[in-house]
Amino acid sequence: MSNSQQSTVNSQQSQTSKLQSRVSNLHFDWKKIAAYAILIPVTILVGLPFLWMLSSSVKSPAEIFIDPPRWIPNEFHFENFVLAWGKAPFAQFFFNSIVVTVSIVAIQLTTASLAAYAFARLKFPGKNLLFLLYLSVMMVPTQVTLIPNYVTLSRLSFLNTYAALILPFIATGFGTFLIRQQFLSIPHDLGDAARMDGAGHLRTLWHVYVPLARPALASFGLLSAMWHWNDFFWPLITTTKVEMRTMPLGLQVFAQQEAGVEWHLLMAAAIFVAAPIIILFMLAQRQFIEGIANAGVKG
Repeated sequence: MSNSQQSTVNSQQSQTSKLQSRVSNLHFDWKKIAAYAILIPVTILVGLPFLWMLSSSVKSPAEIFIDPPRWIPNEFHFENFVLAWGKAPFAQFFFNSIVVTVSIVAIQLTTASLAAYAFARLKFPGKNLLFLLYLSVMMVPTQVTLIPNYVTLSRLSFLNTYAALILPFIATGFGTFLIRQQFLSIPHDLGDAARMDGAGHLRTLWHVYVPLARPALASFGLLSAMWHWNDFFWPLITTTKVEMRTMPLGLQVFAQQEAGVEWHLLMAAAIFVAAPIIILFMLAQRQFIEGIANAGVKG
């Protein structure tokens, strides 16, 4: 066989092996396909109400009740947001929600981190029992503590103040559990090295554990922000003055004025309530998922 024929045969064999390799790599992950087949329709169903709210917020009043419904309006009325903002004191509602939510999240992250460090790294008598009692708070329905908290705040003359909206939530069992699990996954050697360098417990917590537990802190912070931004019931019973209402209650005030009359403005006002949490989740989505995924690494 000549050199040219040998070269041709080698080339054909090489092409055949490449083709076989490509065919072998074309395998289907049926589990992933099934998961996507379920998740995509569910995502669409969950997102439809929000998309309809967004669509209705930029429609004219006549287009709201068109039959059949129209998803994309003929003309976008972005002035609906300006009109809705001026129909109620949304600036004050927004400010109240920011103050309450940021304060609660900051205090909870502080208290939960301190408690989580103690339960994860310190040794003291009855630690496991105390942690079990701490977690039992998660099993108590909010409605059980509603009246005692209200009576206490009322006797302290805290009703219609920021203190009434913040103080009952300064400690959290769920946040302590989540952050403790993250702390347990951090090697002991790092904490021991910091202690050998002369760092105390607070300095070790701040410079070693907190930076390494950012995913858990971010995920809990996002969950806490979502819960307290959307909280309706507690602000409803502890505030009677309009100027102390938060965004969900402000939406109720707006709805009582406008419901059944100007639905396009009501949908625009609902965007005010939902948009901050959606934007916050989009910014912290990666750390949120990582923190939840690592919550049960060790315990």
